[in-house]
This record gives sequence, C-alpha cells and structure tokens, in this order.
Amino acid sequence: MFFSIRKPNIGVSKALDKKTTQTSSKKTANSGSDKTKPTAHQKELKELKDKLTECEQLLFDSNERYMRLAAEFDNYRKRTQKEMGDIIEYAGEKVLRNILPVLDDFERAMANHEGDEDSDETLQKGLEMIYKKFTKTLFDMDVKPMETVNQPFDPDLHHAVMAKEVEDVDADIIVEEFEKGYLFKKHVLRHAKVVVSK
Repeated sequence: MFFSIRKPNIGVSKALDKKTTQTSSKKTANSGSDKTKPTAHQKELKELKDKLTECEQLLFDSNERYMRLAAEFDNYRKRTQKEMGDIIEYAGEKVLRNILPVLDDFERAMANHEGDEDSDETLQKGLEMIYKKFTKTLFDMDVKPMETVNQPFDPDLHHAVMAKEVEDVDADIIVEEFEKGYLFKKHVLRHAKVVVSK
C-alpha cells in the first residue's frame, strides 16, 4: 500500500488565519467601541444619576434655607416677645414723664405759698397756672374733654346718673354734668356722668 502525504494547503490556512484575525480584530474593535460608545440604557442610567445628584443638591440647599429661615424667625419671635413685654411693663412711662412737670409746679406753688403775705391770691394764681399746664399736657397726649351740656344723650359716651324734667328742653338732652368725660383719640377714656332731661 502506498500512502500519499499531501502538503498542507498553505493558501487556505493563510486565508483562514486572516479571516480569524479579522473576526477577532472586529470583535476587539466592537468591544472597544462598546466601551467608548455607551448604549441607550447606559445613557438613561447616567441621566438619572445626574438628575438624582441635582435633586439631592436642591434638597440640601432647600434644607439649608429652611433651617436659616427657621432660626431667623425664632430670633424675631423672641425679640418681639421681649419688646411686647417691655411695652406692657413700661406702657405708662411717657404719661408719667409728661405729668412730672405738673408735680414740680405743685411743689413750687406750695413752697411759695408758705412765706407769702397774699397767700390766698398767690395760691389761686398758682393753681390756675398748674391747671392750664396740666390740661395742655393731656391735650398733647390726645386726651380731650367731652362737650356734654345741651348735647343729645349718647350711651356710648355718657353715663346718666339721673333724669329730670326741665322746661323748654326736649327729652334726652344733657342738662347738667356731674363729672367730665374724656376721649383718648377716638376711644372713650372715661364716660361723662350727666343729668338727662325727660
């Protein structure tokens, strides 16, 4: 028997090697392009991560702003509470400061009255001056006396202590004043005590 040994077909193996090399190089190229060129899923994932980071930053900023505003509001609340407390505690300070000069005038009038020969006349003049000064002080603080006599009776302003019949006067007209009433701006500081016709 004769065996014939064939020579390998070098051209075919070279072609196969070339094809294999091309295929592997294509795979390598494709795998390289897969790394450089992200898929749609990877793009979407990256966008979601970016949005999440942005939202976290917004949340952090909002929380910081909220905490700052809360602290500012707490400071404002404490400050206004203290101011209101001071206003309530020292509400009459301005009134008392305005009345003190009247007290000074009373002291001066009493001191001058003691060694004066015409003491009654001097005292009368001193009292009139003090009265004028005191009424001016009240007027400057928007405290004004009510005009009551010959005015119609108004229960919001007046307090009727009695009623009497008076000739030639209509009913519910104030004919006499027992105690003067005062207004503070538009509020009744004290009701006037009056006698009303019937």
